[in-house]
Amino acid sequence: MRIDKRTAGAAAFWTTAALTLAACGGGGGGGGTAGEASEDDKPAELTVAAWMDFPQELLDAFEEEHGIEVVVNSFPDGASAQTVLRNGLAADGAGLSDVHLVELDWWTEMMAVPEDWVELPEVEDRWVDWKVTQGSVDGRITGYGTDIGPLGIAFNQDMTSAAGVATDPESFGAFIGGEDATWESFLDAGREYVATNDNYFIDSLTNAFQAAINLLPAAFEDPESGAPYDLAENTEIKDLFMTFADAADDGVSAGIAIGHADWGAGFQNEQWATVVTPAWMTGIIADNADGIEGWRIASTFPEGGGNWGGSFFTVPATGENTGWAVKLADHLTTSDAAVAWFETTGQFPSQLEAMARPEISDTENEFYGGQRVGQIYGELAEAAGDAAAGGFRGENFAGIQTLVTDGIRLVESGGATPEDAWASVVENFEALGFETAE
Repeated sequence: MRIDKRTAGAAAFWTTAALTLAACGGGGGGGGTAGEASEDDKPAELTVAAWMDFPQELLDAFEEEHGIEVVVNSFPDGASAQTVLRNGLAADGAGLSDVHLVELDWWTEMMAVPEDWVELPEVEDRWVDWKVTQGSVDGRITGYGTDIGPLGIAFNQDMTSAAGVATDPESFGAFIGGEDATWESFLDAGREYVATNDNYFIDSLTNAFQAAINLLPAAFEDPESGAPYDLAENTEIKDLFMTFADAADDGVSAGIAIGHADWGAGFQNEQWATVVTPAWMTGIIADNADGIEGWRIASTFPEGGGNWGGSFFTVPATGENTGWAVKLADHLTTSDAAVAWFETTGQFPSQLEAMARPEISDTENEFYGGQRVGQIYGELAEAAGDAAAGGFRGENFAGIQTLVTDGIRLVESGGATPEDAWASVVENFEALGFETAE
């Protein structure tokens, strides 16, 4: 079995033009209904588009059972995969894979025309209920859930101990506010840390800011109409923006977020002591901080916790092998698959059975000092409660979030004061000409 790395072009990011586009496409050929997975019409291979490493045993098992090779069309990041998928839907399925991984933040945009997607059969009791709800459109299941992203904080206890503020996960939790921790108490802890240290408290406040946005029930758009709120009048977002922008102005962060070319070097050079870390990021941190001692996961999170991220395997209706593609999507989201991904990439499962399996809850993670990381994130997910489902994400959620987050990045780089950065964000938003919610 081989994995064919057919990499797309350079990573694409939201542009102002893309903000005004909804996903379109014919949905022809399938009409949202899967074809037959016939032994007489079995394809030699199926393609799946994604941006993460696949456990080899998952691909081997599907080929051994069905005699179909699985070819992974691999992208450097989710933004690239999103662009290719958006373009393919607009071109009546041209260039699409048999199965696509779709991230939660751009789910609504991709599902704007439900008929573009095959309706997937219900699988009882596989996922947490809210994951099935997220993966459905108008009552039709169009995505089988992979991971969820319970929110935690990774911190380097050797660095915080040397700073005299925290020596272990329990004392770090108390340092950032304990059970009553808020974003304000977390950022104030950061100010205290940087006041007496020559490194930064956090890698980037953009990650923390996104996590805070995800806790809001309706950050940017009206759930009733789907129309964006007038950003200039969105006091909830402005207040949150200023909270983080002021901390950026105070030098709390290095301004180097995940995906930045210098992020890995920042770990190796011990430039920061904390990272807001959804469960899926634990393996990424372990790779980038390889050889650096002291990293741990705290069991305390501001505002009680929440969820960032999580994805779904979906089947475009225009595909020639939709019946077999549905079988592949099912295969990739079983309990066994979830455990394999947890062990390969650290992704925390949305599957109920997988969450309870000892491979998840009892495994000690050597990089994080022997902590049972799966158990910690299970407890964080439970503590978050309904907030784990995330707020409303309309068609323009991801684009507006990028505009606002870029404003935080502008302050981190020293390019603007918090007030000027907010004014720039509002100006860029207004230039898009949205009909805003009343």
